Amino acid sequence: MAQKKYLESYDKNRKRIGILVDAFNIQRTRRINSDYSLTFTVPMSSADYLDKIVLKGHVKDERGQYYIVNSRSRTRDGRKLTASIECSHVMFKLADYKYPYASYISEAYGVHISQLTSAISAATGGKYTFSIDDTFPLHDVKDFGRGNALEALNAVISMYGAEVEPDNYVIHLRKKIGQDRGLQYRIRKNIVSSSFKDDTNTLVTRMFAQMKDGRTLIGQPASMLTADERALLAAVPGAIVNGNLAVNYLISPYAQYWATDVNAFYDGELIDQNITTYADLLEAQRKALRESEIPALEISVSAADIHKLDSAEPAPDLGDTVTCVDPALGMQGITARITELIEYPYSNEQQSQVTIANVMMRDMTDIIADLEKSKNIVSNLFSNGTIRTELFEAFAKQAVVDVNASKTEVKYDTRGIILQDKTDARNQVIMTSNGIIFSKDGGATAMTAINANGIAAPAIVGQLGSFVSLLIGSGNNVTQINTNGIAAGHSVFNSAPFRVDMQGNVTANRLTANSANIFSSNFTNGAIVGSSINVGNGKFTVDSAGNMYTEGSTTVGGTITGSLIRTASSGRRVELDVQGFRSYDASGRIRIQIATTDDSTAAALIFRDTNGSSVGEINTYASTGTLTMYGNNIVIGSNNTGNPIRLQGSVTMAGPAEFRSTVTGLNLTISQIQGLQSQIDSIWVALNGKAPLNHTHTVTLPTHNHGLSNATNWGGTFTTSSA
Repeated sequence: MAQKKYLESYDKNRKRIGILVDAFNIQRTRRINSDYSLTFTVPMSSADYLDKIVLKGHVKDERGQYYIVNSRSRTRDGRKLTASIECSHVMFKLADYKYPYASYISEAYGVHISQLTSAISAATGGKYTFSIDDTFPLHDVKDFGRGNALEALNAVISMYGAEVEPDNYVIHLRKKIGQDRGLQYRIRKNIVSSSFKDDTNTLVTRMFAQMKDGRTLIGQPASMLTADERALLAAVPGAIVNGNLAVNYLISPYAQYWATDVNAFYDGELIDQNITTYADLLEAQRKALRESEIPALEISVSAADIHKLDSAEPAPDLGDTVTCVDPALGMQGITARITELIEYPYSNEQQSQVTIANVMMRDMTDIIADLEKSKNIVSNLFSNGTIRTELFEAFAKQAVVDVNASKTEVKYDTRGIILQDKTDARNQVIMTSNGIIFSKDGGATAMTAINANGIAAPAIVGQLGSFVSLLIGSGNNVTQINTNGIAAGHSVFNSAPFRVDMQGNVTANRLTANSANIFSSNFTNGAIVGSSINVGNGKFTVDSAGNMYTEGSTTVGGTITGSLIRTASSGRRVELDVQGFRSYDASGRIRIQIATTDDSTAAALIFRDTNGSSVGEINTYASTGTLTMYGNNIVIGSNNTGNPIRLQGSVTMAGPAEFRSTVTGLNLTISQIQGLQSQIDSIWVALNGKAPLNHTHTVTLPTHNHGLSNATNWGGTFTTSSA
């Protein structure tokens, strides 16, 4: 009988405490390049919980892997108290180490994966080490090392397409983890339950691709493709012209299977600004197509762990290739990989849960094995001006193969190795101890030469590789391209009169452009000289003479013609336009108006009430030159008695009968009316020829009785008083 297995507990320094004899519901979850976690439950009354489980302590499983105790969740169920323990693999403690700023890489080219993993290991003080178990191609690195060591590891995995398999503090990186152990999941054998889903939503049979600056494979030699890829493109008219690619897509070999009378292809596109070489673009484009050219499938299986009862049976492991057979679900021997594995290693009653997904079965190195690699070797011979010897040797070996297959003769003389055209001996490539010479006159002169000082050539055709700096000229009379940007006119970038930095900011002493599209502007001293402005397709323009035109108006020499001028768009405002001058109240009614009609209103100031009706006006008639003021009621007053109202000139109160003036309410004394007193005095003088107060005369009255019969008749002559 097999001996029962237990989890082992350790303290924070991995010093053994004991075994967890009361732990149950032990579950381990692993996903490719993702979670590695362990969970279990213990009674809170047990020694396991009280003495053996420590936060940030460790638990070791039967595989010898350490997991860190991260959390404890307590639960009461009646009188039963339990604690759920959650742990993560020690690999994830990489997140606790800050990647040092000194090791940050802003940009580097042709970097080996071990250079980055060594830097990560150094960031942990050597606590973590890496085992590179496969050969990975060199990769260009940009902006590497922001964050912690775990983020840096994730970046490495993403860049190099690696899969991780941790062995505690030793982390293995492989192209593909797992293996084919011959494991099968079959109905009526070990499948307890299963589900199967296939999905064509992301199906792609023609993959387009772009890299940095929008460049594509168009114009590149078709020989960089595999024979199958070239054959598929050759069937498309115009896809390959004169041996060069005229399209930027690859076609899946399954395209005809999925084609319909509506869709000949299902298109997808890869755009990666981090790719800078055509070889890397092709590799990424090919990989993206292979991952999308078949329906995505996912199979979930609950399987009996026969290996727990029969050690001869293979046990599933993460990344393993397995075969699934369940005809009723449409699984006719589907082969795929285990991408997620949930295990119960300490229980024979609980069965593993596996998630199986389709992946590209061929390694990328197998797919590109038949590429003509010599087409891409030359661009990779140099790194920072230094010849990379291992690639140079590979180039030399490939050169021999290419020479033997071409019309080239290999000769040796005192100069070195001579590659001579068999049809024209003047065409030679001479490899000497001091460099390489390309000649068209038998070596008398060098059309192109490469030596330790650099490259001398009348022209460089094609795409240059990645350079740290390019300098043309000497002193300050130079043009330079470097990590700062592009500059000309000074050896110091920030002092150059012309420069473009990496953010696209341009500085220039003078700019002449045949055409420009400026989204925002910043003009020196705010002035635009000798130019014109056109906004809204002629709705607003300024000509070179400084005249401004808007829709319906013109401003020339300080004069605005044809515009509507107003102080507000609605409500209380003043407006001036071709119809005249108007003031409006808060309700939008005209209250004061000067019209521009041809009749008398052209010379009138009209006042209106709140209903818009005219209540008065001041106007002048050209025929008489008379200024008139009319109104329903006119009040002329002064707010201060010390400032009286003055009428200067003659005042005439007359007119037609219907307009005859009536004056009321005057409060005047004789002395306030100039000359009135003297006129009254002269009247008295005229009456008696003497002073007015001394005049008397007699009055004779006839006899009368005022109608009274009993009255005495009155009458006689009487003298008036002089008073």
